[in-house]
Parts: sequence; C-alpha cells; structure tokens
Amino acid sequence: MGTGDLVQSTGKGTLVIEMHGVTRYIKEVMIVPGSDENLLSVGQMVEHGNWLVFGDNVVDIYGDRQMQDLIASVQMKGNRCFPLSLEYVKPSMANKVTVEESSWLWHKRYGHLNYTSLMLLQDKEIVQVLPRLQVTKHVCSCCATGKGHREPFDKEKVWRASQPLELIHSGICGPMQTITLGGNRYFLTFIDDHTRMCWACFLQHKSQAFNIFKRFINMVELQSGYQIKKLRSDRGGEYTSLEFSKFCEEMGLERQLTIAYSPQQNGVAERKNRTVMEMARTMMHEKKIPLKFWAEAVNTAVYLQNRSPTSALDNSTPFEKFSGRKPGVKHLKIFGSLCYIHIPSSKRHKLEETGEKGVFVGYGICEKGYRVLNLRTQKIELSMSVIFDEKAMWDWESNEAEQLEATIPWDDSKGSMTFEFDSEASNSPQSMQSPLRTQAASDLQATMNLVPPVSPVSTYETYDHTPSKWKSLDEVYAQCKMSIIEPENFTEAVKDEAWKKAMTEEMLMVEKNSTWELVDRPSNKPIVE
Repeated sequence: MGTGDLVQSTGKGTLVIEMHGVTRYIKEVMIVPGSDENLLSVGQMVEHGNWLVFGDNVVDIYGDRQMQDLIASVQMKGNRCFPLSLEYVKPSMANKVTVEESSWLWHKRYGHLNYTSLMLLQDKEIVQVLPRLQVTKHVCSCCATGKGHREPFDKEKVWRASQPLELIHSGICGPMQTITLGGNRYFLTFIDDHTRMCWACFLQHKSQAFNIFKRFINMVELQSGYQIKKLRSDRGGEYTSLEFSKFCEEMGLERQLTIAYSPQQNGVAERKNRTVMEMARTMMHEKKIPLKFWAEAVNTAVYLQNRSPTSALDNSTPFEKFSGRKPGVKHLKIFGSLCYIHIPSSKRHKLEETGEKGVFVGYGICEKGYRVLNLRTQKIELSMSVIFDEKAMWDWESNEAEQLEATIPWDDSKGSMTFEFDSEASNSPQSMQSPLRTQAASDLQATMNLVPPVSPVSTYETYDHTPSKWKSLDEVYAQCKMSIIEPENFTEAVKDEAWKKAMTEEMLMVEKNSTWELVDRPSNKPIVE
C-alpha cells in the first residue's frame, strides 16, 4: 500500500465493465477484503495495452496506440486522485477467478508442470506476466495416471541391530551361465546386520536354500554364542516355502519379507551381492581365470570383504566386530597367481621333484592354508606349504607360464646379478616365505630348480660354478673402464688417463658449442681450484 503496509489478497480475476456502450475487461484485479476504495494501477493498465495522457488536470484513457479508441476521460479531484465510475456487466454473473483456480489453470497450460517449478517461475520472475499462484491440494487425475512413479524409500537413519545375529539379511544371486566344478549355479549370502559379517554358500538349485539355512544357524550360533532372532529376505519361493516357514515358526524367528518388486527393502543383501560380484569379476579378469572358477572368486571376495572397512562400521572391519580381534593380512596373496605346491615326502622319492605348479584360488575357511588348483591333476588342494609368484599368471590356452625377467638379490659387497628365468620354475625371495608355514631351504631350492648364488672362486673346488650369464660388478667395471673412486681435485684427476681423456673431450665440446666466452681474469677474484 502507499503507507508501506502489506495486505493479504484473497483472489485475482477479471472484471467485465461497459464504457460508452462498449464491453471492456480489466484483468488481474486483486480482491482485498476490508479495502475502502477500489484502486486502478496506471502501470498495470499500460502493461495491458492502454495509453494514458495526463494534462490540464485531466487523464484520457485510450485503448489503442493511435489514441482513437477513447475509453474514458477522468477529471482530477482535490485530493489529486482521478475517480472513475464503472458499470459492471451483470455483476451477479461476473467471471471471477480465484488464485487457486488460476494456479490450476496454469498447471494445465504448462503441460501439467509440477507446482514446485511453477512457484519457481513466479518467485524468481523467470518469465513475464505470470499471475500470482499458490500450491493447490487438489489431485490432478491426469498427472496421477500419466506421471505416476514409485515413492522413494525413506532416507532417514534406519534401525540397526544392537548385538550380533539379532537381524540376518539374506539373498540369492544367480543363476550363473557357467556351472562350477561342483555343479553350482547360485550363491547364497547371509549378512549380520550388527557386525556386517558375511557368509557365502553355493547351491545347485534354489530349493537347497532351506537345508543350507539350517546348517548355517547351527554353525553361526555355536560359534558366536548368540541366537538369530530376525531374518530379512525377499519373497522368493526358496524363502516362502511351507517347510521354511514352519521351521522359522518352530524356532521363533521373526520373518521380514519385502514387498513384491521392492528389492530396496532388502538393500543390505542386494548391495552385498553386487559388491561381491564386482570384486570377483575384477580378480578373475586380472589373471584371466576361466569362468568355471567363479565360485572360488566369490568365496575369496567374501573372505576379503570381511577384512575390509565398511561405511556401516566406524574404523573397524566385520571380522573384528564379530570375533573381537583384529584380522591379520600378512598371508594375503593375489588371486589367480602362479604358485608351487610342496609335495610331502611320503608321496615322492628322494630324487623326485618336491613341488609342482598350481594356481592360487582362495583361502581355507576352517583350515589354515591356501586353496590351490593343481595344474597336473586339475583338482583343488588345500596346502600350507606354497611358494607364490604373484607377478606371474598361467596361460590357460597354451598351458604354460609367461616369461619374466627378475633381479635376484646378491651380497651388497658383490653387487647384484640379473638373469632371465621361466616363471614356472622360479619366484622372488619375498614370496618364498608363506605366513602360514615354514619351509626348509633345501626344499625351496629344489622346488624352484635354481642354483644358489656362490662366490666367483669356490673354497672347495678349483673351478667356477657361476653360470655364463652371471657377471660380478668388478668385471663389469673393468670392461667399462669406470673409476670406482672419484678424484677430489684437479691434481689427482690429471694422474688418471681416463679422467684426462674425459676432460679433453669435454673442453672440445665446450669450444665447439661456444658454451663459454673467454675473457681476462679479474684481478680481485680468486682462482677456483
């Protein structure tokens, strides 16, 4: 208002009036209850295409630019206002549009645009001549049928179990296109909500889920000392079978089944299955492991993730949260690496090889050892005495290992020696010591089929056993004519023919390239020695 006060408008509409026998329309008339006078905005009339001429205490209102359509001529009064008398056309039938009806109208005009965007257009004045709008509570049937979508799930902090096994999440992943060596096509996961500890089981058919679940309950309750109270899963037939439901009722387990076509309600299990598959797929692709070993990769991924941090726990791992002790990781090796399995003396003669090639495919669950695929027998063995070559991989098409070049550490006083070897029969010393076993040095050397480094001159024999490809640093330095001890000044350097030759060549290059400009020595400057 003119005083700066704000008043509430309850509506906006269009008035129909008659001037000199012609029907006129005044648009965007705001309804303000309690106002004593009706005010007509000059600026709003101009926006609607009217022309106003002020002069000689009179204002002439025209309806066109040529000023031929005179609507009214109003005389100014003593209060400097121009009172205009209007005659409404059929006042009882006047077309009045409230703000709510106007919002509904513009909602449809804008192609059923949501009210949030409509209010943004109005508040930020992104468009021109948009009337005042407000959010309506009416339900648009067209929007409900044409733009219906699923409601988002609550993002607030969800309930978490306060102790182990209070809530178990479960989900089945599969079927896989490739069948494992054991004939499995599915894997079933159980995740503890409190510790996020995960267990994976493998199935040939979904119907085996019930028997696996019973064995899982017996195992995990005995190990932890807690009892499973709630089980959350989807509505798959393997979880809703009659025997499964009856067993849960007898055990007193609370079932939490998701709504149909709403896997988000079982998000913990769904995300875990996805994360496990991503890790397993990545490890297999790195070493080009055949797809039939996907179960071994999944089992290894679960083993590693139980020893990895998760956003659901604060500065801890599922293994530590469940068992109460920090996990050790010294024994971890790259999945799919080439390795060598020790053959026990009871299975070989004294002159036979003490090791054979294999591929590392996982860790023992209840046993302390590595799961290794024996390349000779094509069977998975559990062994504690394994030598790893993590940089090598097995070529499954040609059935041979890749050729690698490596450096064997040598005594510091004698430098180092480099040679080429086949990754099938050798390994770096760092991978010789497995964290799960202690192997005799003689067995290591026999397995690797390498000759141990010896001095150029043996104390016990008169000839050198050093292979032809091995050379000491002394011989290399002598052939390269390198100076082992650098001279400290020019006087010592000129006594060495190699240094004199090097200095001469350097001076010739400096003169040839005009690197320096020869000038007289300043008398007050010392000579650099």
